[in-house]
Amino acid sequence: MDYNYNERSNEENGITISQIMQYVVRVVQKWWLVAICAVICASAGFVIAKVTYEPTYSTTARFAIDNKRENTSMQGQTSSDISAGILLAQNYKKIMVGSDKIMREVAKDCGYEITGDEVKNMIRASLESNTSIIEITFTSNDPDLTYAIATSYVNNYSKVTENAYRSTSANLFDEPVRPEKRNADNKTILYTLLGFVLGAFAVVFSICASIFIKDTLKSADDVTSKLKTKLLGQVVRIKKNDKTTKNLLISDKKTGFAFIESFKIIRAKIENISKRHGHKVFIFTSAYENEGKTTVTTNTALALAKSGKSVLLIDGDLRKPAIYKNLGVSATNELGLTGVINGERSLSDSIKYFEKFNLFLLITSQGVSDSAELLSSESMEEIISAVKNEFDYVIIDTPPAGVIADASIIAQYADACVMVARYDFAPSRRVKKTIDDIENTGTEVVGCVFNETEVITDDGLAKRGRRRRSYGYGHGYGYGYGYGHSYGYGYGYGYDDNKKSDAKKQNARKKLDE
Repeated sequence: MDYNYNERSNEENGITISQIMQYVVRVVQKWWLVAICAVICASAGFVIAKVTYEPTYSTTARFAIDNKRENTSMQGQTSSDISAGILLAQNYKKIMVGSDKIMREVAKDCGYEITGDEVKNMIRASLESNTSIIEITFTSNDPDLTYAIATSYVNNYSKVTENAYRSTSANLFDEPVRPEKRNADNKTILYTLLGFVLGAFAVVFSICASIFIKDTLKSADDVTSKLKTKLLGQVVRIKKNDKTTKNLLISDKKTGFAFIESFKIIRAKIENISKRHGHKVFIFTSAYENEGKTTVTTNTALALAKSGKSVLLIDGDLRKPAIYKNLGVSATNELGLTGVINGERSLSDSIKYFEKFNLFLLITSQGVSDSAELLSSESMEEIISAVKNEFDYVIIDTPPAGVIADASIIAQYADACVMVARYDFAPSRRVKKTIDDIENTGTEVVGCVFNETEVITDDGLAKRGRRRRSYGYGHGYGYGYGYGHSYGYGYGYGYDDNKKSDAKKQNARKKLDE
């Protein structure tokens, strides 16, 4: 399906400290890229400066501006006289470098073929701090030309200045000399530093812009603020070093304490929701595939079963069933939900109890292409009503609601929906839209499970920020055009001698058989 990823959320949220830290952490993670680009741009600036560099030569002449013709000692001047002299010097400075007449006279008298405008570009004036002294600097790429311009200026400046203010004079007291050394190459240093700063800034800006545009969920705060829903729990991510461990189940202690505890927290919240609202049928979905939805669904059902509840886990992904793979059981001859809807199998025959997990399952390994039509039938509603009366919890794994319509169809028969969102995966606006689509069916999205929030290695250590797409809970089926069937082989049921049968489960089984 084709989605418009450029659409913006209608709600604007302020930037939180957590979001700012996300930008900081990502930039720190990419420090090597920032450093490389900064060095490359600095090198480019250095090369450009060297290629375009032309040596320059400068000389200076200094003038004292006297605001009184009569000889008055410094001791006799008041503070107002000094201030007036400084103000006068400022006006003189404008005349001495801004007069076109002076420039023309200098160009005519310097002995070089040069225009008055070119002379003006070679002259700069500055006023020494808190004095009435003006310093004129002459600069060109030829030391002889620089000296000729300076000499000509000294000889001609009075033709204009003596008529500017008749009660004042500009007296030369520091004559220019021919420059022998070229000026320092500040341009190379400036261009190098500028290139370094611009290169680093460009990378940092690109990283921050990509984060902003992508707008994925990167923290628990994002789940509550961007999705406007409750956080049911955060599931840690397992980096499996043991290749023999194919499934991530809380029944396997190798998955680690943090992983198991994540689902105990989720179980507690679902039990609380069920107690307060009477909800029994929960569907689990996600915006996109490969967000770990099936693993979260399976382990939530296992967690509920461990608490002594009778739990039915239904594989509602009729196109690409996967629960049998997650649990590692055989479903080769099972038709699952499809067979019950079609009338090929009875509901009681299709539901199997697995003592190993203390769990009832309605699963299959065979996918179908007309799933939407099957799920929309009246039989589906009857099936949900029947199992709802016999089990404490009915947990249904559905396809990604942001990809195909199956989840929205099943949601009509469910009491509540749980959204599964993977860390830094789907754009938050797409997840929010998926939640809105589910709620438009009349079913409440009671919360979100934030999946793969950190990496837990087999030694039990958590490593944040080191993420690779190659690891994940999803099976990578790739929803798209032309859905293929999915087949697989299991590992047998297995038994646990220490597990006691629950009387309530046996009663539920008998009722279904009847």
